[in-house]
Amino acid sequence: MMLLAQAQTTGTGGILTPFVIIFGWIIRAIYSGLATMGIYNVGLCIILFTLVSKLILLPLTMKQQRSMKINQHMQPEINKITKKYRNKRDQASMMKQNEEMQKVYEKYGSSPTGGCLPTLIQFPIIMALYYVIRGVNTYIPQIAHDTQYHPNLFLGMDLNSAPGFRLTPLLIIPVLSFIFQFLSAKTSMSTNQMDESTPGAGMTKSMMYTMPLMSFVMCISLPIGIGIYWTASALFQYIQQVAFNYHYDHADMDKIIEKSREKAAKKRKKKGPSLYEKMLGAQAEQQGLQGTDSSIKKSANLKSTKNIDYSGNSKGGIASKANALNKNKGGK
Repeated sequence: MMLLAQAQTTGTGGILTPFVIIFGWIIRAIYSGLATMGIYNVGLCIILFTLVSKLILLPLTMKQQRSMKINQHMQPEINKITKKYRNKRDQASMMKQNEEMQKVYEKYGSSPTGGCLPTLIQFPIIMALYYVIRGVNTYIPQIAHDTQYHPNLFLGMDLNSAPGFRLTPLLIIPVLSFIFQFLSAKTSMSTNQMDESTPGAGMTKSMMYTMPLMSFVMCISLPIGIGIYWTASALFQYIQQVAFNYHYDHADMDKIIEKSREKAAKKRKKKGPSLYEKMLGAQAEQQGLQGTDSSIKKSANLKSTKNIDYSGNSKGGIASKANALNKNKGGK
């Protein structure tokens, strides 16, 4: 109940509250564990807390990395299809392109949205982590009783201070955050090589620089307690990425792809077509209906054309009335 009240007072609420309560309990347990060893340091507590959170998210991260590695192997085929239909924007060509891409995804047991779900699941968890770090003094009430140990000092830096845009030793945190974020992004991009002509390739490449820069600005503007979390998170993410790259560079990708294909087939059999397949089916059906409507209209136009009597012999027609009028005039 205490953690629930703390979560509400820090302004989380909603769907994030359960995550905040769990992580609030974890960071309090870490601090208490360090305190029993005579270590009263919130900065070290934040670093260990970041490590624990990464371990909790590890299964989702592994799934995401596996999906990225499979996508890397099928990317040349996707690029080939993209180049094939690069200048074709008619609906028939776009449908054909989607169908060919779907066959490639089925071949590798992958999906265009395969790596999105783990990311979406991680997002509220990461937001909850931020709220806990932001209100760390609230979630660890013991800090107020340990002031004689200066728990809010980390390497001589006050965790509640923000570096700001000035020369100060606190700038080491934003700089380290930028470096580790850049290394993590660069290492991650090496696993997902994209052709320069592929849509989104330029944006993906620019993210390698914009994300570390955003991290740098945030760490300058916010208290270094949050900066330590960002820096530690980027460092652990970089280490994870290096480990994943090493693992998959020495793994039998044929077996991994085969397992992925079997898993996708079982999932399709159990749950039916994926969302992407349903979208393709809907597009094909719509195109078929449009083709049918077009055929019906052409047939109707043809019939109406055949029914018109241009000889003027049809009863009640404009031409027949005109002929009758001319005959009457001639008779007079």
